[in-house]
Amino acid sequence: MVNSEGLNHIQRTSRRYRILFNILIVGVPVIDLLYWTFFNHLPDGLVATLPVARTVELSAGALMLAFLVSLLPVGAAMYGLLTLRSLFGLYEKAIIFSAENVKYFRRLGYALIAWVLANALFTPLISTIITFSNAPGERMVVAQLGVFDVSTLLIGCVILLVSWVMDEGRKIEDEQAHTV
Repeated sequence: MVNSEGLNHIQRTSRRYRILFNILIVGVPVIDLLYWTFFNHLPDGLVATLPVARTVELSAGALMLAFLVSLLPVGAAMYGLLTLRSLFGLYEKAIIFSAENVKYFRRLGYALIAWVLANALFTPLISTIITFSNAPGERMVVAQLGVFDVSTLLIGCVILLVSWVMDEGRKIEDEQAHTV
């Protein structure tokens, strides 16, 4: 059983995390929009994380398309952040082991899996958009799946398993509580 001081600490910490997730829910899409709005003017170090090098300035249409494609991984990240905000909202209310907690853990696992899949789609699409204005023969389509992606996929699957175990434990505890 969690003591009162420990529970209060969990609630305070959860409130801070919930506030952080609220900030990120607003900030991540705004930063993504700003990134693509000013993409042509960013130093090379800020665009080096993309799968292909920027060789020419992108047109307004290409930048809009790049932004829309970037919403695939951003959308998955947003789903994860919304899920975390809800989960920590429960912790803030001292709801630790409930069906709702299990639901949010499951959603978090799915969010991580969706993020990997979204990145797998994002990479070839963004490489095509960035190099489309290049001369024929210099256009590229890049696909990649790295250790980080496999690790994230594995973590998502582990979280799904943990949510299943939590749900089974919750059901057993509920049955025992209602047994006379």
